[in-house]
Amino acid sequence: MEKIERVTAEEVRATGINWVFSPCVAVPQDERWGRTYEGYSEDPALVKELGAAAVRGFQGTNLSDPLSVLGCAKHFAGDGGTSFGSADMDENPTGLDQGNTQVDEATLRRIHLAGYVPAVQAGVGTIMPSYSSWNRVKCSASKHLLTDILKHEMGFEGFLISDYNAIDQISPNYKKDVAISINAGIDMVMLTEKYPELFSDLQQLASDGSIPMTRIDDAVTRILRVKFAMGLMDKNRSPLADRGLQKAFGSAAHREVARQAVRESLVLLKNDHNILPLKKSAKIHVAGRGADSLECSAADGRATGRENGQRRPGGTTILAAIKATASNNASVTFSLDGTAPRALMSASW
Repeated sequence: MEKIERVTAEEVRATGINWVFSPCVAVPQDERWGRTYEGYSEDPALVKELGAAAVRGFQGTNLSDPLSVLGCAKHFAGDGGTSFGSADMDENPTGLDQGNTQVDEATLRRIHLAGYVPAVQAGVGTIMPSYSSWNRVKCSASKHLLTDILKHEMGFEGFLISDYNAIDQISPNYKKDVAISINAGIDMVMLTEKYPELFSDLQQLASDGSIPMTRIDDAVTRILRVKFAMGLMDKNRSPLADRGLQKAFGSAAHREVARQAVRESLVLLKNDHNILPLKKSAKIHVAGRGADSLECSAADGRATGRENGQRRPGGTTILAAIKATASNNASVTFSLDGTAPRALMSASW
């Protein structure tokens, strides 16, 4: 994992970016959660080990290294433990994403906080609170989680960056959202259209004492601490990417690390009823929107896929791999919606 993220850091720096929203140290407890793929494991022990290794890979031994990128452990905390049906979004009224994790604090610490302790010890520079709630309190609004536990108890010295427009979900009153989230411990707010409103509200709230200046000072100190550690405040250092790194982007050496990662993370399936190996004359049906999509294969932080209807080079879809591997006598069919051809319904394997 450390090697994987070292390669990722070098390729990210080749683009000029110096901050990644990774690793995700969620501990998924329900496979119906659409973001299960973002977590390393349902086992907190594995999450602890791999999350810390990822931080070391991204940040290296020194954040000021031109080949290092700033890491961001996410989503604090309990995003992998939401109860089915607890998501209250209109488009997902019975789902899990951005829902509620209903557990006592001992369980939260044992399962869902497990990955953050070693990540903080490894020096992760930023942490992103979750959209989700813990016992019906939005994580972005929980001073107990963000300040009492994370900053004071765990000793986290970096800064907290809110998720995308996440503070909007705290209440119907945006100014109230700003006050609650900043006082809870959010140091930097990620948002889209509402930044003029945020600036105005934050200034008023600080001026009238609703947000203490000690809280503002703490947020600014944390942000500057990270920027100085990254060398971003050094006027003699260019923040621009070293274009020499671009020759290694997608290189054979980097791809070999990817192959190693696949080899060491494959899941073995039990071969009941001697299904494998498939007959050379097998009828193979591949179904679903992810089967022929590099976008889905690269998850939601993608840099490959389709552009103007044309497939970009550099990846192999599941469907393409099966077609390339199957016998010439095999029949390989595909459907986007999962509808199997009638001939396949009675086919023997």
